[in-house]
Amino acid sequence: MSCFRRGVCFLDVFLVWNSKKPKDYTHRMLARLLYLQSTMPRKPRILPESGMLHLIARSNNRVPLLKDRYDFFRMKDLLLKICPPALISIHHYSLMNTHIHLLAWVENTEILHPVIKSLTVSYHHYYTKKYKYRGHLWHGRFKSVLIENEFHWLQCGRYIEINAPHAGICKDPRDYPWSSYHYYADGVFDPLISQVKIPDGIERWKLGRKNTCYREFILAGIDLDYQKLKKQYERCAC
Repeated sequence: MSCFRRGVCFLDVFLVWNSKKPKDYTHRMLARLLYLQSTMPRKPRILPESGMLHLIARSNNRVPLLKDRYDFFRMKDLLLKICPPALISIHHYSLMNTHIHLLAWVENTEILHPVIKSLTVSYHHYYTKKYKYRGHLWHGRFKSVLIENEFHWLQCGRYIEINAPHAGICKDPRDYPWSSYHYYADGVFDPLISQVKIPDGIERWKLGRKNTCYREFILAGIDLDYQKLKKQYERCAC
């Protein structure tokens, strides 16, 4: 039943509890279940001690998170300060208007929650001050998907970098400046990227070296079914 979802408003509990039939057993039980559900703690994330993770944070009700280039620069600056390579090593990323994607190696997953919370809260303060925004900015807590093998890693990295073309923002990922595509395809330095892990068969990045094979690999993914990819690489998120 939809009424048993997490985050139920206490006003709903009050209205049910004070219904026109105060002695109705069904209403009483419903009110109690709603109250218990609203006070239940979140289930803990089940993650290994360390691993490669696909991290996703979305805005509430698709509110534009990043409206102008200064917002994008602010988000990158916060990622650099709050997610240093010693804690979270970002390998692929895409900053979109309503959400962000990170593919990162996390050496100690116990620090993941406080680090991402610090990121989202810091940006919330910046956003509310700049745009006089009121209310929830982020859609719940961030999602995390464990990358199981190198094939999953490469495919998920591609999925992240073709987000902009699939969203209709551009036709070629080369035309979107807010992703890790330029680092791998064009050899452009990006302070956010920290390659502590490299899949077999993939050459280590070198400044100024264009990687035509990587570009062809990315472009080959644009014609794939995006919704199918979304289910595949955002599945089992916790």
